[in-house]
Amino acid sequence: MATSDQELLQAWRDGDRQAGSELITRYFRPLYRFFASKVAAPSEVEDLVQRTFAGAVEGLDRFRGQASARTWLFAIARNILKQWYERRARARTREGSTPERSIADLGAGPNTILELRHEQRLLVAALQRLPLDAQVLLELTYWERLKARELAEVFGVPEGTIRTRLRKAKLDLRGTLDELARTAEELEATMKGLETWAGELRNAWQR
Repeated sequence: MATSDQELLQAWRDGDRQAGSELITRYFRPLYRFFASKVAAPSEVEDLVQRTFAGAVEGLDRFRGQASARTWLFAIARNILKQWYERRARARTREGSTPERSIADLGAGPNTILELRHEQRLLVAALQRLPLDAQVLLELTYWERLKARELAEVFGVPEGTIRTRLRKAKLDLRGTLDELARTAEELEATMKGLETWAGELRNAWQR
C-alpha cells in the first residue's frame, strides 16, 4: 500500500531518513515546476528546489501538523521564491532600474517559452505581468489544483481572504490577456481554454 504524504512526514519527523528521501522524491517535480515557470536558468531552478528542501529539514521540528505536507512544502517554496525575487529586485534597483512588481518586470521567466504554442505563450506572458503573489496563486490553482483552504495554508491567511485574492487575480489575468491578445476572438479562445493551456504548461515544465 502506498504511504501517504502525512505518514512519510511524520516518519521523517521521528527520524526516518528514508521516509524523508521518499517525500523529497515525490515533491521534486511539483517544486521544480513551481520555480521553472518563473526562473530562467535550470541550474538556478534546481538550486531553489534544493533550498526549499533544506528549509523543510530546518523546519521539521517546528512542524505541528496544522497543514498538509503538500501545502507546507509549497509555503516554504513561496518564501524561498520571494527571497530570490527580492534579491534580484534590489540588485536591479542599485543598477538604476525601476522597482519591480512582477517576473516580467524583473526580466526573468522560463527559457522554454519560445517552444510553447501561441496560446500557451500568451498565458505565460500574462501570468508573468501579474504581481508575483498573484502569479503564484493562479499557478497553484490551475497547475497544482490546490483548493482555497490549501491556498490559505500556503499563504498564511484566512480562507475568505484567499478567495477574494483569487477572484482579483483572475480578473487581473483576464485584463492582462485582453491587453496582449491580438483580437477579441483570441482573447475568448484563450480564456475558454485556460485550464487546457494551463494543463499543457504544467506538463511542459516537468523535469
